[in-house]
Amino acid sequence: MHHQGQEAVPLTLPQLLMHRTLRDGTGAGPTLELSYRIEGPLDVPAFIASVGDVVSSHDALRLAVCECGASGPHQWARETPPPAELVTCQKVKAGSEERFSRYVVGLATKDVAEGWDLRTEFPFRLRLLQYSPDVHAFVATFSQLAVDGSVRAIFGGDLWRAYRRRLGDHEAVAEPSPRFLDVAVEREAPAADGGRDIADFWRRRYARIPRDWGFLASSAPGTPDTAQAGSLETGFILEGERLRTMRKAARSNNASEFIWIQHALASAVFEHTDADAVPVWLPVDTRSMRERRQLGMLTLGLPVVVDRGAAPSDLVRTLTGEWADTLKHRRVTRETVDAGGVTDLGDLVGGPERSVRFAYLSHPRNRLRATVGGLVVHYGAYAPLVERVVSGVQLKAGSWDESVHFRLTFNRSRLTETAARQMTVAVERILLG
Repeated sequence: MHHQGQEAVPLTLPQLLMHRTLRDGTGAGPTLELSYRIEGPLDVPAFIASVGDVVSSHDALRLAVCECGASGPHQWARETPPPAELVTCQKVKAGSEERFSRYVVGLATKDVAEGWDLRTEFPFRLRLLQYSPDVHAFVATFSQLAVDGSVRAIFGGDLWRAYRRRLGDHEAVAEPSPRFLDVAVEREAPAADGGRDIADFWRRRYARIPRDWGFLASSAPGTPDTAQAGSLETGFILEGERLRTMRKAARSNNASEFIWIQHALASAVFEHTDADAVPVWLPVDTRSMRERRQLGMLTLGLPVVVDRGAAPSDLVRTLTGEWADTLKHRRVTRETVDAGGVTDLGDLVGGPERSVRFAYLSHPRNRLRATVGGLVVHYGAYAPLVERVVSGVQLKAGSWDESVHFRLTFNRSRLTETAARQMTVAVERILLG
């Protein structure tokens, strides 16, 4: 299949599900973001050229997507735009750096709220703003139809490696990765067993999900008329002695930090429901080891099912086994869905209403502040001001060596504010053992 003279391929299953979400106006927002505060003498031309190096090396950053003709949604790669079109550069006159930061956050918020049209747009918006010769802000937003959460680590790592190389550091070698479009084609190739083993696994797991579970009457708003709209965000940070206590508790229960946090979330949810089992939906990276540096949309929301009543050690073992099985069967494709005859599998991927979601991002080699070629880079310095819309409960955990940041988001029409704050306190209490 060709489009405008370019080889076009179908969307991957994760892209198709995101495409449906964007078309129907449901689920999470369509944009991912990252930002840096950059201290020091930034070489702006070298920085912009480095951005071009990254965009050239990852075809997912040059995708065009179209739903035209009878072939369904499809995609192809454009050429890298010229440097003048890559990054919007701006000098900002501000009376203080605080006012400069507010201005940058405002722009980031605007960019995140703006939709995407990948028929005509590239799947990124990049801004470099100068407060002074030694203070810059870099804000990037990306379409989730083209890339998933891996963009934050892969794009950033490649960008600063390319920048060091542009400054003459010949040891900053670019790591090759396969083309995303090639990976998308491979995902459509028929599997040896028709994908039935994977489809059978997910059919069995979905059968364990209670279809009518909800929160206790004391936790849920009374009626749609009295329920508050929107979301409530809470959170906390573990660092210092409290972080050491949490990690010691995880080790004593033979759990990874990822599993220990998941166990705390599930245990806290059980305090507010009488369901015998609760599904926890996780963003699952479907990449193989060969594709570990592959930019593109390859993440699916898939459930693990947590049963009530287990002691912490038993629950940890169950979750560890569930997660291992999930990874073993993570290559869910359209063919898998068709081969298994599971007509609702595509609808269930990503999670129904009232869902509990958990996302964990580990930064084992990174800190919130890093030194790059004479620069000091602060990660996440200009987070946009957006309301995260969720269908039930969502916990996001970002883990660094020196701290773990927890952000919980609750749907106000599913849980009272009192119950949401109680659940936050319970998660923190259970984490500390």
